[in-house]
Amino acid sequence: MVEASGSATGFELALDLLRPRGVLVLKSTFHGATNLHAARIVVDEISVIGSRCGRFAPALELLKANAVDVVSLISEERPLADGVRAIGRASEPGVLKVLLRP
Repeated sequence: MVEASGSATGFELALDLLRPRGVLVLKSTFHGATNLHAARIVVDEISVIGSRCGRFAPALELLKANAVDVVSLISEERPLADGVRAIGRASEPGVLKVLLRP
C-alpha cells in the first residue's frame, strides 16, 4: 500500500487497511510529529518503507529532450472509473504502469 496523504490520519488509516505482513510505502513528508504505535507494526509484521521523490530538474530535462521512452513503460490504459481493477492489474508481475484516463 502507498500512503501519500501527508497526514498522520492517513498513516493510521493505511495501517488499518493493511493485512498482516503487508508493506506500507510512505510517499509523504509529514509536517510535525506523528504518533507511531509500534506494537501494531511489530505484531502484524508490517514493513514500512520511505520513498523520496528524487531530483525533479534533471528528470524534467530528460523528458523535455525525449531522452526517456516513457510510452514503453505503460502496460495498459483504463478509464478512471475502472481504478480499483487497474490497481489490481498494476500489482501483477510484469506490469510496469497502468495509466488511468478521465
